[in-house]
Amino acid sequence: MRISREEARRLAVTAQRLSGPRPRATRARILEMIQQLGYLQLDPTNVVARNVYLVLWSRFGSFDTTVLDSLLEHDRALFETPSFLLPVSDLPLHAATIGRYRSDVSPGGPASVDSWRSRARDWLSRNQKLKREVLARLRRDGPIPLTAFEGRTHVSWTTGDMDAERNVSVMLAILQRRGEVVVAGRRRGHKLYALADGWLPKVRALPPALRGREATLRSLRANGIATLKQLRWYSPFNRHVSAESVRALVRDGDVVPLDVEGIDETFYTLRDVDRRLRARFTGRTTLLSPFDPLIKDRERLEMLFGYRYRIEIYTPVRLRKLGFWAMPVLHGDRIVGSVDPKVDRARGVLVVNKLVKEKDAPLRAIRSATNELAEFAGATRVEWPR
Repeated sequence: MRISREEARRLAVTAQRLSGPRPRATRARILEMIQQLGYLQLDPTNVVARNVYLVLWSRFGSFDTTVLDSLLEHDRALFETPSFLLPVSDLPLHAATIGRYRSDVSPGGPASVDSWRSRARDWLSRNQKLKREVLARLRRDGPIPLTAFEGRTHVSWTTGDMDAERNVSVMLAILQRRGEVVVAGRRRGHKLYALADGWLPKVRALPPALRGREATLRSLRANGIATLKQLRWYSPFNRHVSAESVRALVRDGDVVPLDVEGIDETFYTLRDVDRRLRARFTGRTTLLSPFDPLIKDRERLEMLFGYRYRIEIYTPVRLRKLGFWAMPVLHGDRIVGSVDPKVDRARGVLVVNKLVKEKDAPLRAIRSATNELAEFAGATRVEWPR
């Protein structure tokens, strides 16, 4: 089967729920959206709003952000790792990843681990007392914030720095990755930690063959269309997708290979591709977070959309081409430029530091989408560059 690049983009945009009229952001729909995407990436940058909120805003428009916190704390339908916010319904798939990390950083674990896991294992083995104290405190008083802890490590995580709070936070992050500690909510922006036992449901990790199959299907549902490399890259399923799992799904008829015009790669998609291609495509104009799942794979973004994007947070100001927090503009099935916004909360203004657009980009639609972002971020007006 051979499709055009435009059709490939539309499959990708539709799978990411960025086409058609925006749905109303009910509690059930927000959860279903996260289940479709597979994850929301956590990032501390908050020049406009937290990344988890921006990803949902691009799909829903303005919504009540407390619903997301409630899904985590009260419904327990979501859980956090230090990097991602994930649906609990995917826990049987992620349990293997958690179990592997626990094994890798335990004393006597496998020798062939990366440097970060080796470092974590060494540090953890020399700070068992702190581990016991942290778990005991959570057992007694949890959920509690980081500021509730006191204590020092025997071996500092950072060279020459014996700051207690930093070391306790590292311990909590390691225990979180090991599946022993969870984020049980937030108070005034601060995470509350609790023991995972009794908070998350007890599940069995999927066996390897089923794990590979499910991870591949979940990645394809979120991507719409992807090469093997792109399927394996898509967080947080990348650890389990393999060439063998893709071949098995093709043999079973659940996945079909196809060619995209002008690209010398084999792509894959779900078997109902004919129906999806026949469906009417209605585009929208919106801004995307730098960590949005549609554009996070920069190589795929260039391949399908012909748009080169690099985040410039760590780029010196004089060398920035797009801006510190440049948000690409999705217009229909194309990326037509970027807007670099920042909210001046003291003045209640969303300041556009830089606008970079293609020649045929619809300026009115870009301004409208930026105004919607400003309203969501609590700004009363937008200041554009001269």
